[in-house]
Amino acid sequence: MTDRGPNGAAEPTRQLSPDPDLFRHQPPPRADGWLPVTITHLELEPAAWTRRGQKPALEIRIEHVAAPTVAAYRALYDEVGRPWLWYERRLWSDDALQALLVRPGHELHIAHHGPARIGFFELGDDEIVFFGLTLDYIGQRIGPWLLDRAIERALACGAARVRLNTNTVDHPRALDTYRKAGFRSTGSERVELRDPRILWPQLYRWPPV
Repeated sequence: MTDRGPNGAAEPTRQLSPDPDLFRHQPPPRADGWLPVTITHLELEPAAWTRRGQKPALEIRIEHVAAPTVAAYRALYDEVGRPWLWYERRLWSDDALQALLVRPGHELHIAHHGPARIGFFELGDDEIVFFGLTLDYIGQRIGPWLLDRAIERALACGAARVRLNTNTVDHPRALDTYRKAGFRSTGSERVELRDPRILWPQLYRWPPV
């Protein structure tokens, strides 16, 4: 099985070997196939932004991919998001994703360490729509630095404030990281989502190790 890189070239699919402690907060799959989560909505005013990210010890390059292919986007979304049970974009058709990727105000920025693709942030107008790292690069102080770059870019694009959301199956320190950067909660909601571990058990393994 292969992924496609941003230029469409085939790349080996990486085998995830996550630290089980990262996932202890995620509830086990339920027989009814639903996943209860609490979504927290946050926003950042420019004056409240606390730049926390020190330059990583690793040499990280951020690439603004102006015209990603649908296949490249799907591979990136899955590689970063699968451990945190992201799945909504998996349900989108190729045509719907293509329309998103070329929409004005949409931007995709991919972080690389050498040839390795290690994370990304996705902007939609004044929102950080998705943000994350691959598992091999979590815990190396790259996340706060990359978040600073996402905020910086959103403000440079004219956002008067920056919005994002996180939920209770995301990385266990995600909410704390956003709050320390200056984001404040604007509300939360309790919802039940389809559990991808039930929809695609061959991909979303449980337990994850």
